[in-house]
Amino acid sequence: MAGPEAPEAGWKAFTENIVGGGRLELDPAGLEQCIKLCQEHAEDMRELARRARNDLRALDLGIGEKDIESAKDLARKFDEKAIGGSGTIDSGNTAVGLFLAHEAYALDMKSMFEATLTQYREQDSALVGDLNQSGQQL
Repeated sequence: MAGPEAPEAGWKAFTENIVGGGRLELDPAGLEQCIKLCQEHAEDMRELARRARNDLRALDLGIGEKDIESAKDLARKFDEKAIGGSGTIDSGNTAVGLFLAHEAYALDMKSMFEATLTQYREQDSALVGDLNQSGQQL
């Protein structure tokens, strides 16, 4: 998606603001909330993938797939589109694949937020230590 409403447009504006002399503020509680929400989203996507595997099976559509070869092929294609299968449909183009991709993305975002929070806390502790050291020298 392109245009000002595209997600990348928001990141571009954010980056330009920071690089252009803007101020970056970080709220550790906000990052903790993001970490929690990413984990919940990943779990939801994993559950949707599980449900898709079980509930979207298209084995008995009632279109004559027991007797008509073309109906059997159509039912198989619907099944593969939902959960994957013989390799004719890329995993990312299936319902299960889509949900698992969203799960992986949420877990990647969670890892990024966790690393950012860890670095923030380490830097904050180092700064406090430096300030305490400087204060003792006065």
